[in-house]
Amino acid sequence: MTKKKVVTHHGTFHADEVVAIAVLEEMFGEVDIVRTRDEKLFEGADFVVDVGGGKFDHHTNDKEYRDNKIPYASAGLIWREFGRDLIRMHGVEEEKEIDNIYGAIDSSFMQGLDAIDNGVRFHQEIPIPDLSMIIKSFNPNWNSEDNEEECFREALKLAKTVFRNVFQGQLSVYDAKKFIKDAYQNRKQKKLLILEQSSPWQQALMEIDKKEEVLFVIFPDNRNGYRIQAVRKQPHSFEARKDLPESWAGLDGAELNAVIDIDDAIFCHPARFIAGAESFESIMKMANIAINE
Repeated sequence: MTKKKVVTHHGTFHADEVVAIAVLEEMFGEVDIVRTRDEKLFEGADFVVDVGGGKFDHHTNDKEYRDNKIPYASAGLIWREFGRDLIRMHGVEEEKEIDNIYGAIDSSFMQGLDAIDNGVRFHQEIPIPDLSMIIKSFNPNWNSEDNEEECFREALKLAKTVFRNVFQGQLSVYDAKKFIKDAYQNRKQKKLLILEQSSPWQQALMEIDKKEEVLFVIFPDNRNGYRIQAVRKQPHSFEARKDLPESWAGLDGAELNAVIDIDDAIFCHPARFIAGAESFESIMKMANIAINE
């Protein structure tokens, strides 16, 4: 199979164009990358990214914006073009779920890259390392003898790994929905959801639990014992529908055992959103106390 030809500009590279190519390689396999500004070399290219004024270049006077006013850069433009098809390639058929996965990746990943590349600044006193900053750090320093093309390829490896992790993470949320829905429909207490295995449950539960009945979720920890976790009021909020008891906050081991009257407590986070015990019996006792207190 002939490799797709992708043209992007040479010189300093940024996260949006590198991630755009990472998405193309996830979609079409390894591509043939030409880094140039020579328009003669654009001829015959399957995709011209972040240069040339075409559909995948945002350096134009008629820049495109999302409904929330975040402008598109090349990462978002490529994702808009191919994201839904890539999701379908991984077995998702329902259009609503395709849109959910597409939107989640756009809002949580692509929009931030696009915003930064378009000069949108988020006010913060302390600079927080992000993918854009990390990708930019791969560019050769002015006093370095590093080969720019090799640096670009190293940045692309990182971008492909990060994008694949983000993409697979959202697919795993989709895969967990049936599992979460079954547990929700078969729960014995309206305020408590019990899962037989750990999975990304927050998003699925909020879609299913329209009446906001579930206050806590119990699930086995991958390392030891069980966890009880409070359900958030909103997907990106730290405020819970109900916190774990105040008397548990920050305790672990013997101190927590004494408060709850069990013998295998592990911990309770100081913020009271998660706690653990070694046995299912103990975590159920903790759940009943938390619900009824």
